Amino acid sequence: MKQKTMRQSSAPKKTCVNQLFLLTLLTLGAFICSCTDRIHVVPVDEGTGIPVKVRVASIEQVPFGPVTKASALNEVCSRITFCIYSGGGEKPDKIQKDQTLESENFGSLDILLEEGTYTLVVLAHNGDGNPTMTTPSKTSFNNKKTRKATDTFLYCREITVHENMEPIEADLERVVAKLELNLTDLAIPESIRKFQIDVTGTSQSLNVYTGLGLNSNKITEVIDVLPDVRTYDMYMFVREGYNTMNITVTAIDSLDQEYNKMTMEKVPVAKNKITRCSGEMFRKQTYSAGMTVSVNDAWAGTVEKTF
Repeated sequence: MKQKTMRQSSAPKKTCVNQLFLLTLLTLGAFICSCTDRIHVVPVDEGTGIPVKVRVASIEQVPFGPVTKASALNEVCSRITFCIYSGGGEKPDKIQKDQTLESENFGSLDILLEEGTYTLVVLAHNGDGNPTMTTPSKTSFNNKKTRKATDTFLYCREITVHENMEPIEADLERVVAKLELNLTDLAIPESIRKFQIDVTGTSQSLNVYTGLGLNSNKITEVIDVLPDVRTYDMYMFVREGYNTMNITVTAIDSLDQEYNKMTMEKVPVAKNKITRCSGEMFRKQTYSAGMTVSVNDAWAGTVEKTF
């Protein structure tokens, strides 16, 4: 009986030891995760600090005053992110404030900061999600329904916070290139349902210090064919030191099969410029080397290329 009693009493002790060991592992795991993935925030106490006002004063070549500010902003962007960095390293301290069209203060920020020097970033775009801005050298977009890159505008400056400072007027500049596929075919086969556009040599991530893209990504967008529509577009960030991209356009039919494919290599690309590729996709398989440049009202210029 003694032996049986001892066996029965040892089971709870063993269970307690296992539970303690498991709890220790969970605690250690949580601590490690918090050290590697923790989000830093600028240490500003609620209700204290120096008032800092930031206002979007203009976007690219569309300046606007207090009366027309809201409507002008609405026409070019649906989201704005204000990000304030303090310190350096891979994960500097930061405050990130995201706004949508529904925000009452869309286009302006009022915040309290301690006296010191900061990096202020204002990013306006048309995605359906807020950007990930862990570090200024890499900003990525988390759009789920819209395209990964949309028309994007940037302001990035070092600011010094001090008593009685003036409001900051942020003038945003466009930091994307735009590709336009202009089909000149008189008719598109009725069986065509989608166009898949693959672009290599550009990027979907942004370095806000330079306004340029990071490592090369293959950007793929699938666009539904619409009646009587002949022009389709997409946006991308231009990489530093690179001025061309490779483009593949695939026509997909109602059976989800490839109907036709067209490839263009070393196509010019530049920030704040439109590259327009025009031609008949369903008759010709090559494109000419001719290229012209013309001025566009909203963009810095248009690069024309035929295929």
